Amino acid sequence: MNKAEEFIQNYTRNCSNEIIGGGWVNGEFVQIFNSWLTPNDARRAVEIAREEIYEWLRVNLCDYFDAPREDYDMCINDLKQAMEDKV
Repeated sequence: MNKAEEFIQNYTRNCSNEIIGGGWVNGEFVQIFNSWLTPNDARRAVEIAREEIYEWLRVNLCDYFDAPREDYDMCINDLKQAMEDKV
């Protein structure tokens, strides 16, 4: 389990998200709930962040280094593999 998934596991609530006591809205008492993500939603957020990193690298590596495009792709693929090996 990688650090992101460990964090998700440790901080996922396994109970109701209702705020005890509720609250008043326009003079009417209503239940109020905290919003939260499911563990799968949080994992998907991590996947999206990884994809954004890969895309940023694809676009911006050319600005910093003068190397063939294949080298950038190889570097990004190595990074992807390293991240998958940590799971």
